[in-house]
Amino acid sequence: MYGVSKITSEQNIMLTTFPGAQYSAQSLAEHLDVFAKAGIVVDMICQSAPRGDVVDFSFTTSYSNFAAVMKALPEAAKTNPPLISGGYAKVNLFGEEMVTSCGVAARALSALAGAGVEIVLITTSDLDISLLIRQQDEDAALTALTAAFEL
Repeated sequence: MYGVSKITSEQNIMLTTFPGAQYSAQSLAEHLDVFAKAGIVVDMICQSAPRGDVVDFSFTTSYSNFAAVMKALPEAAKTNPPLISGGYAKVNLFGEEMVTSCGVAARALSALAGAGVEIVLITTSDLDISLLIRQQDEDAALTALTAAFEL
């Protein structure tokens, strides 16, 4: 309901962040190309608003790719060393009606806040919202979101 028809989750997600990356489409493409050539599927690609000529740039991938990510990092790390962290779960809210529904993200964030679940990263499209949370909060997040969207 309220635009969401399905909620799913995935465990063992890791986050890679490049702080202070060069602000250009070419630079970001080069970063991502390193991981593509290594056969690493990335998800939840997120870029901060530019600060002068730099941005913070993050993506998620399965923790099963840890060794491949670490092997690819020297080629991808152009300036500042990247930050790698694990122990996350990705929760996806999906609904074809999201495109015409107001307040879906606000409802989700309120439900998570009420359950004491902090959001590490959020990405959206017309049909889904992906939320990166700490893995230990997965059950609480799913319970809160299921109740909030009456699923």
